[in-house]
Amino acid sequence: MMKALALLERLADGETHSGESIATGLGVTRAAVWSQVKRLQAEGVPVHAVPGKGYRVPGGYEFLDKAAIELALGPDGRRLLTELVVDRATDSTNQRLLDRLDESSIHGLVWLAEYQSAGRGRRGGTWLAPPGSGLCLSLGWRFDSPPSTMSALSLVVGVAVVRALERLGARGIALKWPNDVYHADRKLAGILIEMRSEFGGPCTVAIGIGINTALSKDAHARIREQATDVASACGSVPSRNRTAAFVIDETFAILEAFGHGGFAPFHAEWRQRDLLDGRALQLETPERVVAGIGRGVGPDGTLLIESDGRTQAYLSGHIVLGAPA
Repeated sequence: MMKALALLERLADGETHSGESIATGLGVTRAAVWSQVKRLQAEGVPVHAVPGKGYRVPGGYEFLDKAAIELALGPDGRRLLTELVVDRATDSTNQRLLDRLDESSIHGLVWLAEYQSAGRGRRGGTWLAPPGSGLCLSLGWRFDSPPSTMSALSLVVGVAVVRALERLGARGIALKWPNDVYHADRKLAGILIEMRSEFGGPCTVAIGIGINTALSKDAHARIREQATDVASACGSVPSRNRTAAFVIDETFAILEAFGHGGFAPFHAEWRQRDLLDGRALQLETPERVVAGIGRGVGPDGTLLIESDGRTQAYLSGHIVLGAPA
Protein backbone atom coordinates (compact mmCIF):
# COMPACT_ATOMS: atom_id res chain seq x y z
CA MET A 1 0.00 0.00 0.00
CA MET A 2 2.96 2.33 0.53
CA LYS A 3 3.66 2.31 -3.23
CA ALA A 4 0.05 3.24 -3.93
CA LEU A 5 0.18 6.10 -1.41
CA ALA A 6 3.42 7.36 -2.97
CA LEU A 7 1.60 7.52 -6.31
CA LEU A 8 -1.31 9.28 -4.63
CA GLU A 9 1.09 12.00 -3.46
CA ARG A 10 1.75 12.79 -7.14
CA LEU A 11 -1.99 13.26 -7.69
CA ALA A 12 -2.76 15.16 -4.48
CA ASP A 13 -2.93 18.53 -6.26
CA GLY A 14 -6.01 17.48 -8.24
CA GLU A 15 -4.28 18.15 -11.58
CA THR A 16 -3.89 15.63 -14.42
CA HIS A 17 -0.49 13.89 -14.51
CA SER A 18 0.67 11.65 -17.33
CA GLY A 19 1.53 8.05 -16.62
CA GLU A 20 4.98 8.71 -18.03
CA SER A 21 5.72 11.64 -15.69
CA ILE A 22 4.48 9.68 -12.69
CA ALA A 23 6.59 6.66 -13.65
CA THR A 24 9.68 8.84 -14.07
CA GLY A 25 9.13 10.59 -10.76
CA LEU A 26 8.68 7.33 -8.89
CA GLY A 27 11.37 5.44 -10.76
CA VAL A 28 8.99 2.68 -11.90
CA THR A 29 7.43 1.46 -15.14
CA ARG A 30 4.14 2.73 -16.55
CA ALA A 31 2.75 -0.76 -15.99
CA ALA A 32 3.61 -0.40 -12.31
CA VAL A 33 1.83 2.96 -12.23
CA TRP A 34 -1.29 1.40 -13.73
CA SER A 35 -1.13 -1.42 -11.18
CA GLN A 36 -1.06 1.04 -8.27
CA VAL A 37 -3.85 3.13 -9.81
CA LYS A 38 -5.99 0.00 -9.85
CA ARG A 39 -5.02 -0.67 -6.23
CA LEU A 40 -6.16 2.80 -5.18
CA GLN A 41 -9.40 2.47 -7.12
CA ALA A 42 -10.07 -0.91 -5.49
CA GLU A 43 -9.60 0.74 -2.08
CA GLY A 44 -12.22 3.37 -2.92
CA VAL A 45 -9.99 6.29 -3.94
CA PRO A 46 -11.56 8.13 -6.95
CA VAL A 47 -8.56 8.10 -9.29
CA HIS A 48 -9.82 9.05 -12.76
CA ALA A 49 -8.05 8.02 -15.94
CA VAL A 50 -8.19 10.86 -18.48
CA PRO A 51 -7.84 9.38 -22.00
CA GLY A 52 -4.65 10.55 -23.68
CA LYS A 53 -3.64 12.71 -20.72
CA GLY A 54 -3.08 10.61 -17.60
CA TYR A 55 -4.61 10.41 -14.14
CA ARG A 56 -6.18 12.78 -11.63
CA VAL A 57 -8.03 12.81 -8.33
CA PRO A 58 -10.92 15.29 -8.70
CA GLY A 59 -10.73 17.92 -6.00
CA GLY A 60 -7.28 16.76 -4.91
CA TYR A 61 -6.31 14.80 -1.82
CA GLU A 62 -5.50 16.08 1.66
CA PHE A 63 -2.94 13.90 3.41
CA LEU A 64 -2.88 13.80 7.19
CA ASP A 65 -0.14 16.13 8.37
CA LYS A 66 1.30 16.21 11.89
CA ALA A 67 2.27 19.88 11.77
CA ALA A 68 -1.16 20.94 10.45
CA ILE A 69 -2.96 18.97 13.16
CA GLU A 70 -0.77 20.39 15.93
CA LEU A 71 -1.28 23.92 14.60
CA ALA A 72 -5.09 23.50 14.71
CA LEU A 73 -5.18 22.18 18.29
CA GLY A 74 -6.86 24.26 20.97
CA PRO A 75 -5.65 24.80 24.55
CA ASP A 76 -6.86 21.43 25.89
CA GLY A 77 -5.31 19.51 23.03
CA ARG A 78 -1.95 21.24 23.41
CA ARG A 79 -1.93 20.80 27.18
CA LEU A 80 -2.91 17.14 27.31
CA LEU A 81 -1.23 15.76 24.18
CA THR A 82 2.04 13.96 25.03
CA GLU A 83 2.84 12.62 21.55
CA LEU A 84 1.27 12.66 18.10
CA VAL A 85 2.13 9.93 15.57
CA VAL A 86 0.89 10.05 11.97
CA ASP A 87 1.50 6.87 9.96
CA ARG A 88 1.02 6.44 6.24
CA ALA A 89 -0.06 2.80 6.63
CA THR A 90 -0.48 0.45 9.59
CA ASP A 91 -2.56 -2.53 10.62
CA SER A 92 -4.56 -0.84 13.40
CA THR A 93 -4.01 2.42 15.27
CA ASN A 94 -5.47 0.84 18.41
CA GLN A 95 -3.02 -2.03 18.11
CA ARG A 96 -0.14 0.40 17.80
CA LEU A 97 -1.16 1.95 21.14
CA LEU A 98 -1.53 -1.42 22.83
CA ASP A 99 1.87 -2.54 21.57
CA ARG A 100 3.43 0.67 22.90
CA LEU A 101 1.75 0.04 26.27
CA ASP A 102 3.96 -3.03 26.74
CA GLU A 103 6.96 -0.68 26.86
CA SER A 104 5.75 2.66 28.23
CA SER A 105 2.79 4.84 29.12
CA ILE A 106 0.34 5.76 26.35
CA HIS A 107 -1.40 8.48 28.36
CA GLY A 108 -1.99 11.44 26.05
CA LEU A 109 -0.64 9.59 23.00
CA VAL A 110 -2.56 9.99 19.73
CA TRP A 111 -1.95 7.74 16.72
CA LEU A 112 -3.41 8.35 13.25
CA ALA A 113 -2.97 6.51 9.98
CA GLU A 114 -3.71 7.36 6.38
CA TYR A 115 -4.57 3.70 5.79
CA GLN A 116 -5.40 0.76 8.06
CA SER A 117 -5.15 -2.81 6.79
CA ALA A 118 -6.85 -4.33 9.84
CA GLY A 119 -8.97 -1.63 11.47
CA ARG A 120 -11.13 -3.10 14.21
CA GLY A 121 -14.81 -2.57 14.86
CA ARG A 122 -17.21 -3.79 17.51
CA ARG A 123 -18.16 -7.45 17.95
CA GLY A 124 -15.02 -8.63 16.17
CA GLY A 125 -15.88 -6.76 12.98
CA THR A 126 -13.68 -4.52 10.84
CA TRP A 127 -13.70 -0.76 10.31
CA LEU A 128 -13.28 0.04 6.63
CA ALA A 129 -11.88 3.48 5.81
CA PRO A 130 -10.80 3.96 2.18
CA PRO A 131 -7.82 6.35 2.00
CA GLY A 132 -8.89 9.99 2.21
CA SER A 133 -12.47 9.16 3.16
CA GLY A 134 -12.15 9.72 6.87
CA LEU A 135 -10.10 9.45 10.03
CA CYS A 136 -8.57 6.43 11.74
CA LEU A 137 -7.56 7.87 15.09
CA SER A 138 -6.68 6.31 18.46
CA LEU A 139 -6.03 8.01 21.80
CA GLY A 140 -4.43 6.58 24.94
CA TRP A 141 -5.57 7.53 28.43
CA ARG A 142 -4.85 6.35 31.97
CA PHE A 143 -7.34 6.58 34.82
CA ASP A 144 -5.49 6.28 38.11
CA SER A 145 -8.82 5.98 39.93
CA PRO A 146 -11.45 4.84 37.40
CA PRO A 147 -14.90 6.38 38.03
CA SER A 148 -17.70 4.08 39.16
CA THR A 149 -19.46 4.73 35.83
CA MET A 150 -16.47 3.52 33.78
CA SER A 151 -18.83 1.42 31.63
CA ALA A 152 -20.20 4.71 30.22
CA LEU A 153 -16.83 5.71 28.73
CA SER A 154 -17.90 5.04 25.14
CA LEU A 155 -20.94 7.29 25.69
CA VAL A 156 -18.89 10.29 26.80
CA VAL A 157 -16.43 9.79 23.94
CA GLY A 158 -19.48 9.94 21.65
CA VAL A 159 -20.38 13.31 23.20
CA ALA A 160 -16.83 14.50 22.47
CA VAL A 161 -17.13 13.48 18.81
CA VAL A 162 -20.45 15.33 18.51
CA ARG A 163 -18.92 18.47 20.00
CA ALA A 164 -16.02 18.29 17.56
CA LEU A 165 -18.30 17.83 14.55
CA GLU A 166 -20.51 20.71 15.62
CA ARG A 167 -17.43 22.94 15.75
CA LEU A 168 -16.99 22.03 12.07
CA GLY A 169 -20.58 23.13 11.37
CA ALA A 170 -22.35 19.75 11.46
CA ARG A 171 -26.00 19.71 12.51
CA GLY A 172 -28.46 16.95 13.33
CA ILE A 173 -25.87 14.60 14.84
CA ALA A 174 -27.25 11.77 17.00
CA LEU A 175 -25.75 9.12 19.28
CA LYS A 176 -26.68 5.46 19.05
CA TRP A 177 -26.01 3.53 22.24
CA PRO A 178 -23.40 2.50 23.10
CA ASN A 179 -20.75 3.78 20.68
CA ASP A 180 -21.97 4.96 17.29
CA VAL A 181 -22.49 8.45 15.87
CA TYR A 182 -25.29 8.95 13.34
CA HIS A 183 -26.65 11.54 10.95
CA ALA A 184 -29.99 11.15 9.13
CA ASP A 185 -30.27 7.56 10.44
CA ARG A 186 -26.96 6.58 8.84
CA LYS A 187 -23.72 5.75 10.61
CA LEU A 188 -21.13 8.52 10.50
CA ALA A 189 -18.60 7.37 13.12
CA GLY A 190 -17.82 4.50 15.46
CA ILE A 191 -15.93 4.14 18.72
CA LEU A 192 -13.97 1.12 19.95
CA ILE A 193 -12.50 1.01 23.45
CA GLU A 194 -9.91 -1.56 24.46
CA MET A 195 -8.94 -1.66 28.11
CA ARG A 196 -6.01 -2.84 30.21
CA SER A 197 -6.56 -2.65 33.96
CA GLU A 198 -5.27 -3.82 37.30
CA PHE A 199 -7.79 -5.26 39.74
CA GLY A 200 -8.94 -2.42 41.94
CA GLY A 201 -6.25 -0.15 40.49
CA PRO A 202 -5.37 2.04 37.53
CA CYS A 203 -6.94 1.51 34.11
CA THR A 204 -5.46 2.36 30.71
CA VAL A 205 -7.61 2.56 27.59
CA ALA A 206 -6.95 2.71 23.86
CA ILE A 207 -9.85 4.62 22.31
CA GLY A 208 -10.30 4.08 18.60
CA ILE A 209 -12.42 6.62 16.72
CA GLY A 210 -13.31 6.09 13.08
CA ILE A 211 -15.03 8.97 11.29
CA ASN A 212 -16.28 9.17 7.71
CA THR A 213 -15.38 12.69 6.61
CA ALA A 214 -16.16 12.58 2.87
CA LEU A 215 -17.13 9.32 1.17
CA SER A 216 -16.81 9.07 -2.61
CA LYS A 217 -19.19 6.83 -4.55
CA ASP A 218 -16.40 4.26 -4.74
CA ALA A 219 -15.87 4.45 -1.00
CA HIS A 220 -19.60 4.02 -0.35
CA ALA A 221 -19.57 0.90 -2.52
CA ARG A 222 -16.63 -0.53 -0.61
CA ILE A 223 -18.16 0.05 2.85
CA ARG A 224 -21.40 -1.68 1.82
CA GLU A 225 -23.56 -0.40 4.65
CA GLN A 226 -25.89 2.48 5.41
CA ALA A 227 -23.16 5.05 5.97
CA THR A 228 -22.90 8.82 5.75
CA ASP A 229 -20.17 11.39 6.30
CA VAL A 230 -19.30 14.70 7.92
CA ALA A 231 -19.54 16.45 4.54
CA SER A 232 -23.25 15.56 4.41
CA ALA A 233 -23.82 16.83 7.96
CA CYS A 234 -21.90 20.07 7.31
CA GLY A 235 -22.91 20.78 3.73
CA SER A 236 -19.25 21.02 2.72
CA VAL A 237 -16.13 18.85 2.78
CA PRO A 238 -14.17 19.43 6.01
CA SER A 239 -10.40 19.43 6.37
CA ARG A 240 -9.31 16.06 7.71
CA ASN A 241 -6.46 17.66 9.66
CA ARG A 242 -8.78 20.22 11.23
CA THR A 243 -11.29 17.47 12.05
CA ALA A 244 -8.55 15.43 13.73
CA ALA A 245 -7.47 18.42 15.83
CA PHE A 246 -11.02 19.14 16.99
CA VAL A 247 -11.61 15.48 17.91
CA ILE A 248 -8.36 15.43 19.91
CA ASP A 249 -9.31 18.67 21.71
CA GLU A 250 -12.80 17.57 22.69
CA THR A 251 -11.93 13.98 23.57
CA PHE A 252 -9.04 14.91 25.86
CA ALA A 253 -11.17 17.55 27.60
CA ILE A 254 -13.98 15.06 28.19
CA LEU A 255 -11.64 12.28 29.36
CA GLU A 256 -10.16 14.60 31.96
CA ALA A 257 -13.61 15.64 33.19
CA PHE A 258 -14.92 12.05 33.13
CA GLY A 259 -12.01 10.95 35.32
CA HIS A 260 -13.12 13.46 37.98
CA GLY A 261 -16.92 13.34 37.71
CA GLY A 262 -17.91 10.19 35.85
CA PHE A 263 -20.92 10.11 33.53
CA ALA A 264 -23.21 12.40 35.56
CA PRO A 265 -22.03 15.73 34.00
CA PHE A 266 -22.71 14.35 30.50
CA HIS A 267 -25.96 12.44 31.10
CA ALA A 268 -28.32 15.22 29.99
CA GLU A 269 -26.20 16.13 26.96
CA TRP A 270 -26.11 12.50 25.82
CA ARG A 271 -29.87 12.15 26.18
CA GLN A 272 -30.41 15.23 23.98
CA ARG A 273 -28.61 13.34 21.19
CA ASP A 274 -30.17 9.92 21.85
CA LEU A 275 -31.08 8.26 18.54
CA LEU A 276 -33.00 5.45 20.26
CA ASP A 277 -35.21 7.39 22.66
CA GLY A 278 -38.86 6.61 21.93
CA ARG A 279 -38.06 4.29 19.00
CA ALA A 280 -38.90 0.63 18.52
CA LEU A 281 -35.80 -1.52 18.72
CA GLN A 282 -34.39 -4.94 19.44
CA LEU A 283 -31.46 -5.62 21.74
CA GLU A 284 -29.57 -8.76 20.83
CA THR A 285 -27.60 -10.45 23.61
CA PRO A 286 -25.98 -13.91 23.70
CA GLU A 287 -28.84 -15.12 25.89
CA ARG A 288 -31.90 -13.57 24.23
CA VAL A 289 -33.45 -10.83 22.09
CA VAL A 290 -35.33 -8.03 23.84
CA ALA A 291 -37.89 -6.11 21.77
CA GLY A 292 -39.27 -2.84 23.07
CA ILE A 293 -39.06 0.95 23.07
CA GLY A 294 -35.93 2.91 23.90
CA ARG A 295 -36.32 5.02 27.03
CA GLY A 296 -32.96 6.75 27.24
CA VAL A 297 -29.98 5.79 29.35
CA GLY A 298 -29.59 5.44 33.08
CA PRO A 299 -27.22 7.46 35.28
CA ASP A 300 -24.62 4.72 34.83
CA GLY A 301 -24.91 4.70 31.02
CA THR A 302 -27.00 1.53 30.78
CA LEU A 303 -29.65 1.37 28.06
CA LEU A 304 -33.26 1.60 29.25
CA ILE A 305 -35.84 -0.42 27.30
CA GLU A 306 -39.57 -0.54 27.94
CA SER A 307 -40.91 -4.00 27.18
CA ASP A 308 -44.17 -5.64 28.29
CA GLY A 309 -45.02 -2.66 30.48
CA ARG A 310 -41.69 -2.67 32.35
CA THR A 311 -38.55 -0.59 31.88
CA GLN A 312 -35.29 -2.42 32.46
CA ALA A 313 -31.60 -1.47 32.18
CA TYR A 314 -29.12 -3.31 29.97
CA LEU A 315 -25.35 -3.05 30.14
CA SER A 316 -24.44 -4.49 26.73
CA GLY A 317 -25.82 -5.89 23.50
CA HIS A 318 -26.30 -5.16 19.82
CA ILE A 319 -29.08 -2.80 18.74
CA VAL A 320 -31.29 -3.30 15.69
CA LEU A 321 -33.75 -0.50 15.02
CA GLY A 322 -37.36 -1.35 14.26
CA ALA A 323 -40.02 -3.68 15.63
CA PRO A 324 -39.58 -7.44 15.19
CA ALA A 325 -40.84 -8.87 11.89
